[in-house]
Amino acid sequence: MKHFTLLLSFLIIIVSGTCLKSFAQISIKSIPISYNVSLTTEIPTIEIPNIIPKTTLIEEKAPVQAGYTLPFDYELSLNGNWENADNLFVWRLEVFIPEAEAINLYFNNIGLQIGEKIFLYNPHKKNTLGAFTNKNNGLFMCTDFVSGDRVIIEFNTNKRYKNLPFSIHEAGVLIANDMREANGFGDAGSCEVHVNCIEGENWQNEKGGVARILVKQSDLTFWCTGSLINNTKNDGTPYFLTANHCGDWSDSADYAQWLFYFNFESENCEQPLFEPELNTLSGASLIARAPNGTFHGSDFKLLRLNNNVPVNYKPYYNGWDRTGLASPMGVTIHHPEGDLKMISTYTTPLISTYYNNPNEDPAGKYWMVHWTETVSGHGVTEGGSSGSPIFSKEGYVVGALTGGSASCTFLNDPDYYGKFSYSWDSIGQDSIMQLKCWLDPIESGVTKLEGTNLDSINIFAGFSGEQTSIIVGESVSFINTSFGNISGYSWYFEGGTPENVESKEPGSIKYYNVGEYDVRLIVSATDKVDTLVRNDYIKVLPNISPNPSDGKVKISFGEWITDDIDYILDNTRIFNSIGKEVGFRKLADGDNYAIIEIIPTKQGLYFIKISTANINNTYRVVVVGY
Repeated sequence: MKHFTLLLSFLIIIVSGTCLKSFAQISIKSIPISYNVSLTTEIPTIEIPNIIPKTTLIEEKAPVQAGYTLPFDYELSLNGNWENADNLFVWRLEVFIPEAEAINLYFNNIGLQIGEKIFLYNPHKKNTLGAFTNKNNGLFMCTDFVSGDRVIIEFNTNKRYKNLPFSIHEAGVLIANDMREANGFGDAGSCEVHVNCIEGENWQNEKGGVARILVKQSDLTFWCTGSLINNTKNDGTPYFLTANHCGDWSDSADYAQWLFYFNFESENCEQPLFEPELNTLSGASLIARAPNGTFHGSDFKLLRLNNNVPVNYKPYYNGWDRTGLASPMGVTIHHPEGDLKMISTYTTPLISTYYNNPNEDPAGKYWMVHWTETVSGHGVTEGGSSGSPIFSKEGYVVGALTGGSASCTFLNDPDYYGKFSYSWDSIGQDSIMQLKCWLDPIESGVTKLEGTNLDSINIFAGFSGEQTSIIVGESVSFINTSFGNISGYSWYFEGGTPENVESKEPGSIKYYNVGEYDVRLIVSATDKVDTLVRNDYIKVLPNISPNPSDGKVKISFGEWITDDIDYILDNTRIFNSIGKEVGFRKLADGDNYAIIEIIPTKQGLYFIKISTANINNTYRVVVVGY
């Protein structure tokens, strides 16, 4: 099950992209030389004792286990054999792990030359993986599983090596399910709904960001789920959101060997007989996470994949909503028990609460959800679903799965998702404990961000102001962060000069009057339009001078104002530094200014609060003499 109580300790490991590097476990379609050429030499075999690690699993403190790893203490160059074939060389070695249901390998120190290829397959020449080429060069690479208790490694090259340009440091074993079959594919409960059933018709973009994860933590492996997540640059940075309890104790080397499976799904609404073609990536770095378990944190984990997701994987970088408003309906997309991608639906509003607490609490860090029966089943979540995104009605990610008690046996029990809004910046101001620093790198302040597939046919309006609080008469420079093959731009600056701009870069906009003003940008293509409106985005403050002063100050409201000066002063109050209200008197005024004197005039800090329909702000004044 996925019902977890997280450890309260906090261990954070940040890995830069130049430290421990693992390259994509991306293979090109190819055939080993041995498939077409008759090789006569018997393949040597290395037998690895199948000794289950003694690592103790603390019940209900880890996601569903996929398997474990065994040390590979063998020098490849001293084993295996070489043969000539069509002016090329073939090196082969068989790895045998008794009673293994399936085997995967953890390569390291890969340094292949152009044209060299590595393949993995079983003795029946099924489940062929590869070719792995120089595109996989790097410190680490995790492969997928080859079924059975034997896997053959084949290296095709144009020269014979004394020392092979790669090594292996661990072999993974996939544990069996109750049916004595390899864990993962086919293990989901019978109530689950495939993502390409009718329930998933409106979620075809979002599903492209969701991936199954083979988590590595020391010598154990687990199944989890997570999603690519967009950032305000809309630049395809491969950020990946999951749950912190997925690999709670993984270190930097472990993260570099996590394996991510994209598009691991049925083509239709039925469970297929065979696994789909694999789209995998190996390796990530830890960027940020929630510490201190479920009471103090929201159990989020943000990774950066060590490689960009290939275009042919058709990735989608899911959008997000950090408003903290409860969505009335939506879905989660996930890999229950490490199986194919499924979808579960909720049709009653999310409830704000604390983890594993059925009582509503607006201050809670989690969303509680109850799943709904639909046409194709009654989708829930299971072990392996941990870290999966929950989407709002509009398709935004609003949380990541921590746990709960829903299952195909207990269909109406609740699940709990750590709030995206709480993970944003509520846990701490340090970047290693928040999403904000990474997902809004331009400091745009947006509360919702659309997803993107980086396809030029999609367009997104985006902008930010270099400074959004200014003194009357000053200017604001705007940064256009729109994305896509955009042909037209239409800016509207309420209260600004100029008020309308039709170019990509609007230049500096000057504000001559006090108030709070909207900014709107409409971008367009041949048949698409996208609009971004930021309400009350620019705050124009009065010019108070001199400041510091002797208690007499001039408050300038701009070149024109809609309110009468006496009306503004009637709605003005002044407080000293301890919050006590003091008096003031008008010395002079004009069409757009007033000169006042603070009474009594004593040295110190004062706050001028103006509250009208058009002005609602507080301003500081320092009095230095009397």
